[in-house]
Amino acid sequence: MRGAPSEESIAQGFSDPNAKMLQRVRKTNAVQRKDKELRGSSNGVISGYHKWLKARMQGITWLPKLKISSGEETEVPEESEEVQALKAELERKRVVKEKFKTTTIRIRKECDKLRDVNMAIAEALERETKRSQKEEWGRNKL
Repeated sequence: MRGAPSEESIAQGFSDPNAKMLQRVRKTNAVQRKDKELRGSSNGVISGYHKWLKARMQGITWLPKLKISSGEETEVPEESEEVQALKAELERKRVVKEKFKTTTIRIRKECDKLRDVNMAIAEALERETKRSQKEEWGRNKL
């Protein structure tokens, strides 16, 4: 089957009132959207959801207690000597890591410079080799 089915082939499976309704639906030009009616003009779908959510949450008694307990400041226990030593060691490791990073970057830059010099020397050597081969070929020909 290619293309859309004809109205007659669709209407054959329907009774008379259903076929008329189908023809009316197919002849309509404008589709009317109901979502604007459902969400209202100013508040939108999201505010409707928030209202629904507030209504649903009113029956929950433990939620406000959870909010209050999370809002209170809790006492921070004193750090033990072991924790302080670990923090100091961590800071030393961070310093070592930074030094390593800067050294690595410096070495990479030096390596790039040496590679460029090496490439220039290789190209000059290749040119000189070709020139000497041409001269030698010219001498052998004479």
